[in-house]
Amino acid sequence: MRSAASAALVWQRRIERARELRDWPSTAVEPLRFYELVLAFQAGVAKDSGAAFDSARTVRDQVDLDFAVSRRDELLTLAATHGPKELANRAQELRRRSESTWKTILDSAITGPFHEYSLDDFFSRACIQPIAEKLQRQIPADANYLKSACPACGGLPQLSILRPEGEGASRSLQCSFCLREWLFRRIICPSCGEEDKEKLPCYSAPECGHVSVEACEACRKYLKSVDMTVDGHAEPLVDEAAVAALDVWASERGYTKITRNLIGF
Repeated sequence: MRSAASAALVWQRRIERARELRDWPSTAVEPLRFYELVLAFQAGVAKDSGAAFDSARTVRDQVDLDFAVSRRDELLTLAATHGPKELANRAQELRRRSESTWKTILDSAITGPFHEYSLDDFFSRACIQPIAEKLQRQIPADANYLKSACPACGGLPQLSILRPEGEGASRSLQCSFCLREWLFRRIICPSCGEEDKEKLPCYSAPECGHVSVEACEACRKYLKSVDMTVDGHAEPLVDEAAVAALDVWASERGYTKITRNLIGF
């Protein structure tokens, strides 16, 4: 279990990293500027959440829906004022809807099956991620867990992370729902389980060499990887979102992301 102080520091590092990456030539500046504001909103949600994990219930069952609903006006104002046009328009529309509509959006994200990314996913994940992360931080790690679905909430992996280990690197996945990180084998597709390394190409660009596309020729899915052995200052969640050019590149070549990130790439 990690302390509230250490959790707050994690959010602060993410905010500072987003600010730092705005000066990189390979990053999408306006989406990153917006993401920095979203991270500040999420840090506030995490700070105010009183989430205490009950081992007899699942993480998803313990997300405080009423608390998430209470952040509605703050997030809609943020999106309407600073978000990209389509998101801002959706925020304005949701302002005119009842609170029950907002609750339905959040509840669907908690209980419903995975679906294709929509604008409403931004709103639900922006509210729920910091609450769910606070819950899963209270769960001990299971070193024997080997599946590609999140061990804490069953969510899809958002990104892959390489960290220094001995003379090489270990690979982890990070959950798109609760931001849990767990160890995962290096040479295997998290989507279909393909293990032939010849069918698992990795693509990167010189200007952002620590972020790459991990693709699978068997299922044509991909996710991005952040290599901490190349850039030890990276904040994986932020760096993955910042290098949107790689998502565009992968999409143009017929790959589909396992799940899009919070800002839609």
